[in-house]
Order: sequence, then structure tokens, then C-alpha cells
Amino acid sequence: MARPSDPSREFGLPEGYFAQSTFLPDEYIEEISRADLEFAKKNAVFEPKPFIRTFERALDKLQAAQAKLDAKIAQREHSASASAEDHRKKMARLKQTFATVGSSFEQLEMQISEVSSNTIRIGEQLDTVAKEKDRAEAIKELVEFYAELSEGTTRRLDELMDSGAKGMLKVAHTLRRLNTIVVDNEYSTPSDAKAKREIEKYSEDFEKTMLKAFGKAYRDGDVHSMGISARTLDAFNGGVSVVKAYINQHPFFLSSMMGPSPDSVAEAGHQPMEGASDLGHLPPPPDRWLAQLYADTRAVMFKDWAIISKVFPRPIDIMQQLLKRVFEQTIQSYLETLFGRAEGQSKLAFLRVLASSHLETRRLVEDLQKFDAETITPAVMVLETARRSGGAAAAHGLLDLPGDALSAAAQFSRSQSGKALEAAARGAAQGAIDDDDDPDDEAAARDRLGEARSGVGSAMAIAALIGRSEGANASVGLLHGFLERCCDDLFESYIAGSNYINAEQAHLKQAFSQALVPFVRARSERQGPSRSKALLGMLSSVTSSVGAGAGAASTGLSAADGAGGAAAGALPVGFEGSINTNTTRMLLQAHAEAVARAVELESDATAAESVAALTSQLLSTLGDGFMFPALEDVLESLQDLRQEPDMRAFEVVRVANIIIRLTQIHFQRAVVPFVGNGNYIYRDTVAVKNQLMSRVETSLNLITNKLVGACTQWIGGILAKQRKGDFRPAEDDFTAFEMGTQPCRLCTDFLGRIEQACQQSLGAENQERVLADVGNALHRMLMDHLRRFVVSVAGGLVLAKDVSRYREAISSFGIPALNAKFGVLQDISNIFLVQPSALKPLLDEGPLSRLDRPTLQAFVQMREDSRSSSLVKQLVY
Repeated sequence: MARPSDPSREFGLPEGYFAQSTFLPDEYIEEISRADLEFAKKNAVFEPKPFIRTFERALDKLQAAQAKLDAKIAQREHSASASAEDHRKKMARLKQTFATVGSSFEQLEMQISEVSSNTIRIGEQLDTVAKEKDRAEAIKELVEFYAELSEGTTRRLDELMDSGAKGMLKVAHTLRRLNTIVVDNEYSTPSDAKAKREIEKYSEDFEKTMLKAFGKAYRDGDVHSMGISARTLDAFNGGVSVVKAYINQHPFFLSSMMGPSPDSVAEAGHQPMEGASDLGHLPPPPDRWLAQLYADTRAVMFKDWAIISKVFPRPIDIMQQLLKRVFEQTIQSYLETLFGRAEGQSKLAFLRVLASSHLETRRLVEDLQKFDAETITPAVMVLETARRSGGAAAAHGLLDLPGDALSAAAQFSRSQSGKALEAAARGAAQGAIDDDDDPDDEAAARDRLGEARSGVGSAMAIAALIGRSEGANASVGLLHGFLERCCDDLFESYIAGSNYINAEQAHLKQAFSQALVPFVRARSERQGPSRSKALLGMLSSVTSSVGAGAGAASTGLSAADGAGGAAAGALPVGFEGSINTNTTRMLLQAHAEAVARAVELESDATAAESVAALTSQLLSTLGDGFMFPALEDVLESLQDLRQEPDMRAFEVVRVANIIIRLTQIHFQRAVVPFVGNGNYIYRDTVAVKNQLMSRVETSLNLITNKLVGACTQWIGGILAKQRKGDFRPAEDDFTAFEMGTQPCRLCTDFLGRIEQACQQSLGAENQERVLADVGNALHRMLMDHLRRFVVSVAGGLVLAKDVSRYREAISSFGIPALNAKFGVLQDISNIFLVQPSALKPLLDEGPLSRLDRPTLQAFVQMREDSRSSSLVKQLVY
């Protein structure tokens, strides 16, 4: 194919010049006149004619090209117009064709709809005719039976009865309809009245016969015959009579009626609970007769499900009635008697029996709920699925669990003791037998469940098959709410409203009062005529109680010190007259038991408030009724400064710290888990607890500070007994040289008692603080005390001996700052030992150089030779 010529070459332009996206006239003129310009440049002469000819040729070519372009545009426009017209005509024809086809389809659809409507109408008419025919045949049959009965003939009914299960079902339906006819209509003729009597008589005999057959099969253990009788009576009167017969002759209720009375059984079960009214004893176990009753109930329910599921058309209703009878008759009667006897014994016995019985009942309900969720409900739901899929043929199917159902119940029972629960209904299959249709339809219903049976190894697998997930609803069965209501109804009158919490608070008040009796009695005795002996009696009791734990780890005032003391386990034995851990333990134990009962008996919505109320009662009693009165007595007894402070008062501080620590541990373990976290109940309860601890800590700090002040005051009193001649002894007074002065000996002995008491009673931090305060006070007093006595040369030895004893006593405190201070005091005692010539170097070069001059001058002035040797003037210069 020849390549089209490029018009650019005709103009002498580069190839593709006119194909550019842009066209500039100046560039075009420059391109076509390039040769003329180069010629003019070479000759250096500008000739316009070549340019004119070039431009004329270009103009002619452009005009010719424009004419060709215009002609081509006109041709293309004509061609496009023709194509558009042709396309429009084709689209119009196509649209007309589509409209024709759509109209044809609409006509066809209308015809089809008309045919369908006619077909449906014909089908409905045929169905109506069939139903009317069946109805007419049924009415005809009923009329025949009615006529026969009015004549006193029961031959046909008797033949049906003798024909087997199918015939008995037909008799049941017939009698039910005949009874409906005679009940809904009034009759005046003798024949009608006779027919009514015959129908009622035959119905009564029929029911008795079926009940008798059911009872015989029940006694013989013939589950198949029981199922036929139950199904027949269900078709006859809804199965009310057969259900009553089954429950009334149940061995569980017969044994209850023929056995001992509930009063005698409750009395026999309650007598072995020794210590039920004693706070010092742990709560007794659940009543053994009640536990046995619940064990029998579990066994009966697990066993009876195997029978009920095979016998009755609606097993879930029978189980519900059976459970209702057990709870409302047997269990409730026994619990009422048991609670009555416990309440007659004491409030504590009643509350303990109530809580233990509620716990045991809740365990029974949980076991039954688990059995329901894992065995009963999945099987019943499979039956319902079969009924929905099987239509009329499965409307009243019997639940037939294959395999040994007793074994399934035994497997469930074993699972309660820790073993895994095996499937209670392995390969569950449902039988469907209709009231009116042929019993052979049962085989069809079983076939419909064939796929559901195959591969299903447990009731839980069946539940998953029919859509029950293993989520939150997987463990909730059809009887879940019913069992919850049964449990609630048993305890409603004892727990509803504020009945329980009021009884619990009244008991707790009584229990706290009983625990505080020794404390209150001893305190009242101390507040008698000999009030001044209160501290002595109190401290003696404290000492006797904690003497055995003298070597134990100490506790201090701070929380950390309290934790250390409690962790060491050095808790003093109980004592009367002051705070003690035995009384505290009784209070905390009573409260912990009350909290456990509140959590068990109260609902989730009210348990937190009840626990908070009981905790507030505990903290109020522990503070205002126990600790604060005792601490106030100790503080008041410390006001008498005429007697030596008894270091055994520190034991009160120690015991108080242990009590606070025990309370904190008890609060964390027995209260916090049940009052929530972050809600207003939690915040209020924590605030009350913290307020108690803050008040106790403030009181303990006040007692400690008061005791330190009393010790300081007593030390000052001892130093005041120093005689003026103690530091100017005779030359032959060897006792003073060896033993020091009597006030020094008394003071150091007292310091030793303070140190020992602190080590036994206070933690490291508080022990250091108390001993530091006492040591600093002693240092200040000695600094003033030594400047009051003139010291001879021999007295300097006595003084040095005293200071050495003071320093030795303080060094046992183990406080470096005090050791440094008393080391300086030892250096000061050397002022009275050195010769006058060595005094100035001693004061200027040794540790004493850091003391101010007035202080040193005051000590130098107390040298016996200070005036005669002008030592003071030497120091000034």
C-alpha cells in the first residue's frame, strides 16, 4: 500500500511539519524563506523579488490546499449526516421490535398468572372437598359411635381397645370429641340423656383402665407400655391424670410420706451441729439430712429423666411438675422445720443454718441446671426440630433416648465429683407418634432424624447441630429460670427486703457485745474508786499476755512497721483490761462470717451495700467501742508524772499496731472483693476505714510523745537528786570512784529499760525516733546539769565515770548522731581532769575547739581551782 505523501514536502518544509500540535506563522515564514535569506547573506545584497516569488508560491499552494480541505470537510460532513440518519432509522426499528416483544411477554405472563390462579383455586377447592369429606366421615363415625352408645352398645369401641396402641389412640380421640359434644350441648330427650351417661361412664372406665395399665407397667418397669398409656391419656384429656398418677405414686414422695416426720428428721439433723451458737467455733457443715435429701433429689431427677423422656409426649412439662412438687412439698417442709429449730436456739445458729442451707440448695440447683442444659434441653430441642420438619406426623412425638439412660444419669452424677461429663444422650433419636394417624409414621419421623443421629456423640453435639452455640447461652437450659425461681421461693420469706440484713446486723451487734464483755468489765472496774491504779492493772495484763513473745519482731507506728510485726507472727495472747488481738480476732471472725453469709444470701445487686453496712458496723465497734476507749485510758494514765513511767505502756502501742494491720489485711481479703472497685460504695467504705486508721495512728503518736515526755521528765527528776558534794568526794570514797554517783546509776538503769521496751514494742523507724528524742533530751539536760556543780580534782574522776556510763547507755541505742554528741560530752568531762597548763591546748586543738567559748568558760568555771589559777582569764586571752 502506497504511503500517503506528506504535504510539508510540497512547501519545502521538513517532513511532518504540519503534523505538529502548534503552528506559528513567524516560524512558517522563516522556514519557507530560509534559502532566500541564506543567499542574501552570502551576497550581502537584499533582493526582495525572490522573497516575493517564494511567498506567492506558498500562498498559491496554501489556497489550493485550503480548497482541497474544504472539499474533503464537505464530503465528510455529508457522509456523517447520512450515517446518522441511517442509525436513527435502525434505532427506531429496534425500539419498535422491543416494544412488540415486551407486549408479547406481558400477554404471556397474564395468561400464565391466570392459569396459576385457576390451578391454585382448583387445588384449594380440592383440599376443601377432601377436608369436608374427612370431616363428613369423621362426623359420620362420631354419629355412629354416639348412636351405639345411646343404645348401650360398646362393641366397636371394645374392639378398638383390643386392637392395640392404634385402636386405643382412636378410642381416646373419639371419647374426647364425644365428651366435647355432650358438654357443649343441652339435651332434653331421654335418649340423649342416656347417651350422655353412657359416654361419661365409658370415658371414666376408659381412663381408669388406662391409669391401671399405666400403674401396672410402672410397677413392672415396662417403659414401652407406660409410653402407650401416657400417650393415649394425653390424647384423651391432655395427660393430666397420668401425670398426677406418675407423681403421686413416685417412690420419692411415698418414702417421704411413710418415713419419719419432717420435725423429727430436722431435730435429728440439727442436734449434731455442736457449736452452732458459739462464736468461737467455726460454722457447722450443712445439715446432713438436708445434704442426703438433695443427693436423693439429684439421683431421682437424673434417673427419672430416662423414664420421662421415653414415656411422656412433653417431657419438659413433666420434669417441671416433678421438680415443683419436690421443691414445694418435700424440701420446703423440711427447711421450714429446720429453720424454726435453729431460730429457737439462737440468732447465730439460725443465720448459719440459713446460709449453709442456701449454699447447699444453690449447689443442687446448679447441678440440675447443668443437667438440663447439657442433656434435657438439647434433646427436647431436637424433638421440636423433628416436629417442625415432620408436620402433623410428628406433632406429638415421644422423646426416645436410645441406649441406657440410667448409665447417662450415672455419668452425669460422676461428673459432679470432678470427672468430665460424658454425653447423657448418645446418638439421640426422637420418636414421633401422632394422635390420629397411623403409629407407623414413627418410622418416617425417625428416618427424618437419621442424618441428625449419625455422628452425634453427645447432647452438646446435638445442641450445636440445631444452632445452640457454646457461648453465653450454651449453658442456659429450658428449666434454668424455673429452677432459679424454685430456689428463690424457698428462701423468699427469710431474705426478701431487709429481713436478712436486719437479722444479720442484730446478730453482729450482739456478737460484738459478747466479744467485748471482758474488755468492758475490766474497764468499768478500773474506773471505780481506785482510778489511779488503772494504768498499773492494764499494763500488768499487757505484760502477762505478751511476755512469751518478748523475742519476736517488733512493730511500729507506721504502716510498714505494723506490717513487719504482723508478718513476724509475734501476736500477744489475749488479756483482759486493754486492747488485745484475741478480742480483735473474734470481732474480725464474726464480721468475716457475716460477710460470707451476706454474699451467699443477698443478690448481686444488694450484696455490695450489705457488705458495706456490715463493715461500717465493724469499724465503728472496733474504733469507738474498743480501741479508742483503751487508748484514752492509757493517755489519761500518763498524766500522773509523780510515778516512774512504766515502759510496758509501749506494749499497748505494739498491740494497737498489730490490730490495725490485722484490720487492713481483713479489709483487703474479706471486704474489697465484695464491694466492687471504683464505685461509690467502695469509696465510702475505704474512707471510713482510712478515717479509723488515721485516728488510731494519731492516738498512738500522741501516746508515744506523751510517754517520751514523761520519760524525759522522770530523767530530769533523777538528775535533780544530784547532791552538791557528789563531785567533790573524799579521798577515801572508793565507791564513788568505781560506781559513779547514784543519780547516774538510776538514770542509766532507766535508759536501759526504755531501750528494752522500745526494742520489744516498736519498729526500727519508730524505735530510732523515740530513742533519739530521749537521748537528745538527756544530752541537753546533762549539758545544763554539769554546769551547776563544782568539781574537784577527785570529783573529775567521778564525773568522768558518770559521763562514761551515760555514753555507754546511749551507745546501746545504736544512733550515730547521739554517739557523737556524747563523745563530745566525754571530752568535756576531761576539762575537770587535766592540769591547768594542759587546759588551753585541750580547748583549742581538740574536738572541744568546735564549741563556743561561753559554753567552755561555763564548764571551766566549775573547776574547783578555776579562781585560784585564773583559768577563765587565760581562756579569754
